Amino acid sequence: MVSAESDKRITEYLSRRINFTGIKANKAKLDVTRSRMARAFDSLPSDVLSLFLDGSRNLEIRVIPDPKLPFGMKTRSAVSSRALIYTLTVCDEAQDWSEDHFLGSFFRELGHVVAMLPPEDEWPLDRGERARFREHAECKADAMVWRWGLRHYDTIFLSATYPSHWVDKIVNDISLMLLSNNQCE
Repeated sequence: MVSAESDKRITEYLSRRINFTGIKANKAKLDVTRSRMARAFDSLPSDVLSLFLDGSRNLEIRVIPDPKLPFGMKTRSAVSSRALIYTLTVCDEAQDWSEDHFLGSFFRELGHVVAMLPPEDEWPLDRGERARFREHAECKADAMVWRWGLRHYDTIFLSATYPSHWVDKIVNDISLMLLSNNQCE
């Protein structure tokens, strides 16, 4: 259970971090999105939440109008003054998703931040290697969400996003990654 002080810190943190860039939605819709994000942060384990609230992970959240090809949510990282800065971009379409679908996607993106996704200019240049790197990064983010005890949200997101045979493969890959990490510890 999160204390009133922690809840206040989350609210203050999000008020500084969320930017509704060019969104002309009604206030109620924007309040729902803020509330969902606050609920997500409230659901994180305390050590993970501290990474954000104490500034160990520099995160900026932008809610933007849908581009020609909406992508739901995406996190990018960039280096500025030798520190990683993460920008989590949420397309307007994601505000209309069910709450569990939204939270599952949002948790996956927070997983990228906690796992310290490197900037894209540090990714492999070869197209095939880049695709494998991206797939591994997604699996790592999903595994983070599972470690936080929020597997059900991730599974809802995966089921809403991918065909069932891909979901089965992704879930298997996450399980193997978690098993491999447990054996290394």
